[in-house]
Amino acid sequence: MAVVVAGGVVAVVLLQLWSFAHVDNPAVIERSAIVRTATSHCAAMRDATAAAAVGTSASIQQRVGAINAQNDAVTEMVVALRSLGPSVLASDPPSSRWVEDWQRLVTARDDYARSLAAGHPRPMRLPTVEGTPLLDRLNDVGVSCRVPLALLAP
Repeated sequence: MAVVVAGGVVAVVLLQLWSFAHVDNPAVIERSAIVRTATSHCAAMRDATAAAAVGTSASIQQRVGAINAQNDAVTEMVVALRSLGPSVLASDPPSSRWVEDWQRLVTARDDYARSLAAGHPRPMRLPTVEGTPLLDRLNDVGVSCRVPLALLAP
């Protein structure tokens, strides 16, 4: 009798583990094509943003140029991700949102660059989206593509 009960318990545990392993985590990007594309283009974006960075003591023209170059690097990554197609991004729900969030970061940085160029710099403010800070939304999707510090301190 104990063998039957133990066998039943093992079977239930294995079924639970099997079902858990095959459930999509709605907060994490898991589709391999998206992860591969994001990872490779994110590495290029990190390199480009680091190469374009200038110090805060640089001239306004240099700082605006650096911000624009860094935004271009992020935009190239966004374009590469969007080139996967809407159906691929939609197949892993956080993907579309994540791509939109990178575009939100570019928009916030662009607003800052315009205020800087106009001689009335305002602090760069990242939006909160659906109650979550943009930085958290960008960094917490399970992809090895954290926002480089160079993008947060233009």
